Amino acid sequence: MGYDDIYDMGKNDTIFELYQLTPPYLFIPETMPRVYKRKTERGGKPLDVLQRAETAFRVSGKLRETARDFDIDPNTLRRYIIKVKENPGRVVETGYTRLSQERCILNPDMESDLATHIKDLADQFHGLSIEKCRELAFEYSKRNAVQIPANWEKDKKAGKDWFMAFRKRHNLANRAAEATSLARATAFNRHTVGKFYDNLAAVMDKHMFQPQDIYNLDETGCTTVQNPGKVVASKGKKQVGSVTSAERGELVTLEYAISAAGNIVPPMFVFPRVNFRDHFLNGAPPGAIGSAARSGWMNEELYLEYLRHFINHTRCSKDRPVLLILDNVESHISLEAIDLGRENGVVMLTLPPHTSHRLQPLDCSVYGPFKTAYNVAMDSWIRSNPGKTVTIYDIPSIVAEAQINAMTHRNILSGFRSTGIYPFNRTLFTDNDFASASVTDRPEPMAAAEELVDVTPPTIHPEDHFEQPLTQEPNNAIESMASTSSSGLQDTESLVASPEHMDLGDRYVSPAAIIPFPKAPARKTKGGRKKGSTKILTSTPIRNEIAESKKEKRKQETVEKSTKKQLFEQKRRNFEMDDDESSSTSYEEMELCDTDEDLESDDELMEGDFVVVKLQGSKGQPMHYIARVDVIDDNELEGVFLKKVSSHPNRVGKPAFVIDLDDEASFPREDCVKKLPTPTSLTGSLRKSNQLVFPCDLSKWELKC
Repeated sequence: MGYDDIYDMGKNDTIFELYQLTPPYLFIPETMPRVYKRKTERGGKPLDVLQRAETAFRVSGKLRETARDFDIDPNTLRRYIIKVKENPGRVVETGYTRLSQERCILNPDMESDLATHIKDLADQFHGLSIEKCRELAFEYSKRNAVQIPANWEKDKKAGKDWFMAFRKRHNLANRAAEATSLARATAFNRHTVGKFYDNLAAVMDKHMFQPQDIYNLDETGCTTVQNPGKVVASKGKKQVGSVTSAERGELVTLEYAISAAGNIVPPMFVFPRVNFRDHFLNGAPPGAIGSAARSGWMNEELYLEYLRHFINHTRCSKDRPVLLILDNVESHISLEAIDLGRENGVVMLTLPPHTSHRLQPLDCSVYGPFKTAYNVAMDSWIRSNPGKTVTIYDIPSIVAEAQINAMTHRNILSGFRSTGIYPFNRTLFTDNDFASASVTDRPEPMAAAEELVDVTPPTIHPEDHFEQPLTQEPNNAIESMASTSSSGLQDTESLVASPEHMDLGDRYVSPAAIIPFPKAPARKTKGGRKKGSTKILTSTPIRNEIAESKKEKRKQETVEKSTKKQLFEQKRRNFEMDDDESSSTSYEEMELCDTDEDLESDDELMEGDFVVVKLQGSKGQPMHYIARVDVIDDNELEGVFLKKVSSHPNRVGKPAFVIDLDDEASFPREDCVKKLPTPTSLTGSLRKSNQLVFPCDLSKWELKC
């Protein structure tokens, strides 16, 4: 049996005819298993084995003998020989992989483009949910005239099974995103990080620091309420609890410093107390110090105290300087601390703002394991002391245990290595690490005017898909997302065809045209606080700049304080003058207006009048209130009651009242004991002007307001 005989025999077989279908080979089953497990090993022969068998058959011309020698089914070898003869010079694909590709709704190039766009959005911290990805796939297929199943048209999004297979083919996963502030996402950019490495390289080249001379300093907080870890419980139980010390805890601040050689400077505890006592540190790590602050947070005075502690332990001097890398918080940039560091050989380098999550060794690899070990140690403490609650005085002993378990030599060295500080590696971060900052990247004005957007479509073969006109508008959810994006969408869509007039041979709608990459508009310049940056604090120019800014700030605070004092004095004088004028009507004149006549008829009562209302208490005792009449309806009155101001006596010597708009009610006319004269308003501040004083004696009613 020769090569041509094999080919002629294969053309007459029904199996061969299955592969002679008119393109495209589009198989869309109505249902499919979510996780398919193969029942046989058919179609699993490696391609190189088939190639060697085909070469051997060319020499021998014996099909079954060749198939037996290579352990291949004769029909499999015969079909492969036929495909090789029909496709000379091309690598022939075999097995079920080829069939699965033929069943795909999007061809490999389009799928790759879609998957790349989804990954790029996730790298920029603007990732899409599963539902949005399915909507994007539907819109992407519609705009490129790809035939889609009926359930896609019905739901206006891709099917669940298709997306699961698509996710598996392109190594995608549904991840729980970590909340990242916009400041952190955009501040970590190549320019800012490059400036930090420039400063780091400058001080390392100047002082030739060794790993034992490079330190990182940062604060963290330990609370008396731990975050319970996982526990073993009954499967399927709705809720599993774990005992904590309290609902809300107190916070103790810790200040740590670690070196690139793996050493730890004993920490400082800041307790939320007014005064510090030595017994606060019972069980603390050896060499630790403590202090107290009303807020429990680090401030400039406490940082200065810890800096002295740091200098004492590192034994640094001008002849043996050390590098201290710290974040850009206000308490670290005090002039006293900078001068103390300069006097003792401490070179201070600050990190760029909002980049400590990637550039600070303590945050990258130390504090995470430390908090986990701290929660475990507190769980053990609670189980060892049943019925007791954790106080701030128990925290030092728990911290000592967590420090031993978490602040290991390996973790500390990993922190300096993962930030590129030591060993020095400024090329550590790639473009993917800076992708989140591309939202605010802005090209030069001239370059932006000359820039052309290149939208290169993936290869689309007309025979791979049915061509059909689009009769439906794009999906509203996708369209709304595109409309809320920046002007980058308009620039891109001007280069692609519209759904109504699209020719697949000429134009291609990319996923970026449907959901473009987010782009922030031009920043509006405004005054206010100066933006921070990485600095060598102990350098003379920076030190003088900080001293000048501190001096200017104190001067401005003095001016503001003086201005406020002048305004206060002016208001006080105006108040005294107005109060003297309002008190010109003497108390005796007000007594003349005081009448004890009872309310006799409806004609004497008008809307807006003030009356004393008599109400019966819960024990039958009469109680008197003052009310303003707002509505008169025969014998039924409606109004709001007044509330007495509980403050020091005013100059008039009579009680003051304010209208309580929330205390509104109706009462019968016969409960009105007395109609009061028109009250006068106090003068002075806005609060005083709302207070009313009645020119009559109200003491005999024992008002309950």
